[in-house]
Amino acid sequence: MSTRWSFAEATLLRATGFIQLMIMLMGLFTPAQLFSAWGLPHGEPATFLRFTVLTYGALGLALLRAVRLPRAEGRLLVETVGLVKLGFVMVVIADILARKLPNQAGIAVILDVIFGVALFRAARRNAETAAPSP
Repeated sequence: MSTRWSFAEATLLRATGFIQLMIMLMGLFTPAQLFSAWGLPHGEPATFLRFTVLTYGALGLALLRAVRLPRAEGRLLVETVGLVKLGFVMVVIADILARKLPNQAGIAVILDVIFGVALFRAARRNAETAAPSP
């Protein structure tokens, strides 16, 4: 029998997946309300923004799929999503430091830091030390 994700890890994966899907929907239908509060660009032409939020939603769906997979099969996907989230944080911070984005844009990536680190750590945990899910 293959090791499954622990209850806490599965909850983390589901929560992250659903948050990413929610951000995708809000980013597609109400980008000004979602991004302008933090000074993130959302103006037309917004092709890159739409592609980015669609990709973000696709990663959310991938996390929901990874929960159902055995740990050994889903861990690379979970680790990749964690790294993508942390990469997004680095891009926003670099743009803040280059004065391309306002300082409050850093608030927009707080959840990405938290969930990115948690996903990366969950994926990197040794399967033998991970508690099996009931």
